[in-house]
Amino acid sequence: MQLTPYLEAVARDLESATALADEQTREITHRVASVIEPGLRLAMVQLLSDVAAQLTAELDGPVITVRMEGRDPSWHIVQDDPAAVTHDAEPGDDENSARVTVRLPEAVKKRAEAAAQNAGQSLNTWIVQALRRATTPDSTSHRSSRRISGWA
Repeated sequence: MQLTPYLEAVARDLESATALADEQTREITHRVASVIEPGLRLAMVQLLSDVAAQLTAELDGPVITVRMEGRDPSWHIVQDDPAAVTHDAEPGDDENSARVTVRLPEAVKKRAEAAAQNAGQSLNTWIVQALRRATTPDSTSHRSSRRISGWA
């Protein structure tokens, strides 16, 4: 989604508002418009992200995210296949879930997507299972502190 047309509309509105002003006022308005453009762009992206989160919460199924592609955001909608989602209930787990936004290097994201695809899972399911494995104490992973050294 290109934000430039919207930002240009705001700049045009500022120019229209100062059309009857003197040259110095119009020049200052033009400078202000160019200075606030990055802030407006960021506010628009935040608005789109908030809308995506709200829609995701209300739709109860698909996950809508906003990703940056260059300077412009793009919508991504992921439909999780309910049959592919596995719930490994853990003691103390309830039906609530938390939403977390994580920024990953593109290379890491691509490797995670490939691993999820190889496992026949959605990226979300794969990440949840990886986090569970990483945060579950594993009794077989403890190493013995006894070492054997010397000549055989």
